[in-house]
Amino acid sequence: MELRQIKYFLEIVRCASFGQAAERLHITQPALSKSIRNLEQSLGVMLLERHPGGVVPTEYGKLFLDYAALITGEVDRALEEIQQLKGTGRGIVRVGAGATMMQYLIPQAVRVFVAGDDQAVVTFRQGLRDELIACLRRGEVDIVVGSIGGLSHDDELRQEVVLEDEIVVVADSAHPLASRESVSVAELGAYKWVLPDGTEGERNRLTRVLRTAGLPPPTCVISTPSSTFMATMLRETEFLSYLPLALIQLDREYAHLVPIKIDTPIWDAVTVGVTYRRRGVMLAPVRRFINRLIEVGKGIGKAA
Repeated sequence: MELRQIKYFLEIVRCASFGQAAERLHITQPALSKSIRNLEQSLGVMLLERHPGGVVPTEYGKLFLDYAALITGEVDRALEEIQQLKGTGRGIVRVGAGATMMQYLIPQAVRVFVAGDDQAVVTFRQGLRDELIACLRRGEVDIVVGSIGGLSHDDELRQEVVLEDEIVVVADSAHPLASRESVSVAELGAYKWVLPDGTEGERNRLTRVLRTAGLPPPTCVISTPSSTFMATMLRETEFLSYLPLALIQLDREYAHLVPIKIDTPIWDAVTVGVTYRRRGVMLAPVRRFINRLIEVGKGIGKAA
C-alpha cells in the first residue's frame, strides 16, 4: 500500500468519478484505475463500486475512508512540523467551532495568538458539533472548540476546560419581561421565538420545561444558524431566544439584549472547552493556541 494510492482513493470518493479524479490528479484514467486495483488487491477487498449516479465506496470503502483521511492528514501535519523545524514553515492551527464560539471566544484568542507569533496561521471550519467531531477524528481539524458535554467517556478524545458559561433566555431591553425581577416559565408561553439552528439539546430542554408547565412547544417563527441575525430580529420586537450569557455581556452587537430572570433555571451550566484526539500528534502551535484559549476563557469568566 502506497500513500499515493490512498490519496487517489480519497480524490475518487470526493469526485464520485474516476474521470474527474484523474483530471484533478493530472494522471490518465487507466493509470488511476490500475492504482486503485492494486490498492484493493493489497487489502483483499473491493473499495469502490460504479453506479449510474457515479462511483461510491463499498462498505469496506466507507470503513477505509476515515482511516485514509486520517493517514493523509497526519502525513501533512508531519511535513508541516518538519518545515517548522527547518525554519521554512508556518505554524498552522486548524480549528473547528460553532457559530457562537466564533462570535466571542475565538476572536479574542486568535488576536492574542497571532500577536505573539508573526508566523502563526489559523484556519477555521464552522459547523455543528457532531460534524466537527467527525472532522476531528479524520484529522481534518486539530481541535474543536465548544460544549464538551457528553464526550468525557470517549477514549479517543481528550478535553480541556476553557470556560464555564450558562444559557439564558434573552429579549430586547424594551421587552415586557425585561424589567421583571422574576418571570415564571408559564409566562414564556405567550411569546414567539427566534431559535438558533444546531442547538437541538437546548431546544429539546426548553420544550420539556414548557410541557412540564402545561404549555405547547415554543412557537418558532425564525430559525437561523447566525446568532448575529437572531439578535437583530429580537431588536424592538417581543420575540424571545436564548444565548450564552457571556456572549450578550461581552459583545457590543448584543448590547440591546438582556437575560430574562426565570424563577426556575431552564438549562444546566455549560462547560465550554477544547477537544482533540488523544493519540494524535500535537504540534507546538496547536498547544500554544489552546493555552491562549484557556487564558482568554479565564478572563471572560471574570468579566462575566
